[in-house]
This record gives sequence, structure tokens and C-alpha cells, in this order.
Amino acid sequence: MFTSLRYPSAKQNWIWSQRRRNVKPSDLAAELDVSRPFISKEHRIAERRIKKLIEHAASTNRITIHNISPRYGIAVGYCSASQTDTYILYSPSIGLQTWFAHKGECHGCGDYTTCKTTLSILAKEWEIPVPPDLLPTELAILLFETIMRRLKWHDEKRRERE
Repeated sequence: MFTSLRYPSAKQNWIWSQRRRNVKPSDLAAELDVSRPFISKEHRIAERRIKKLIEHAASTNRITIHNISPRYGIAVGYCSASQTDTYILYSPSIGLQTWFAHKGECHGCGDYTTCKTTLSILAKEWEIPVPPDLLPTELAILLFETIMRRLKWHDEKRRERE
């Protein structure tokens, strides 16, 4: 099913990141001294690769995807094995991340620093201000709820539960 998994190239990552911030293709073409069709083509390739990576992560972790956006590099789904909501995110700086929603005991956890750092990078990329004193599980809730509201997926999730 996933015979050709590839991450976007460095240039494709940059173009994808800029387009995610709504920078116009013509501005990117001028900055890189390339044609506008080149920018569009590289952006489409990046989105296809990101979508395949996200779908592969979902398949590998037995996650049913409810919403996916290659434009923003995120999918929201449910893992029946863990009985929890899941978030799969693509980031040019940290790659692909799969987060299982849970209320963890962060103090004393060996992954505390890794989780806090990763979530802080994602918050910065999404331009979401976060208080520095939040535990990783609280930061994850704030981050993912904010992203879902921005993408207008929050209302869809609520409707599914009703």
C-alpha cells in the first residue's frame, strides 16, 4: 500500500511551510528566483508526501482517521486499541509525530523533557502562545484543541459524539 514513502525535500518543506502561512506563490517564486508553476508543483508534491506519511502512520498504529489536512500537516483520529483520540502531525523541523490523548502523570516521567520540547516546537510552528508552566499533557490539550478550532474540526468532533 505504501511503496514509496518519502519526506518532502528541504525546498519542498520550506515552500510548504510558507504556503501554510498563506504566503503567495508569486512571492515565493520571486524569492527563490523560480517560476510560479514550479512553486505550485513543489507544493503539491510536498502535500502528497505529507498525506502519505500521515496515512502510513495511521495505518501502522491502527488509527481510524476522522479528519486529515495535508495543507496543515495534521490528522485527527481514533485508536480503538488504546481507546483514545489521536493526533498525527507533520513538522518540517521534527518530522512526523503521533500523539495519543491521555491524562498522564508527567512528573517523574522519563519523556517529560522530550514531550515538552516537541509540543513547544509544534506550538511555535502553529503560532499558538502557551504558558511556560503547563505540564506536557495540559500543553497537548491546549495545542490540539486550538488547532482543531482553527481548522473548524472542533464542531465536527462534538457533533459526532452527540
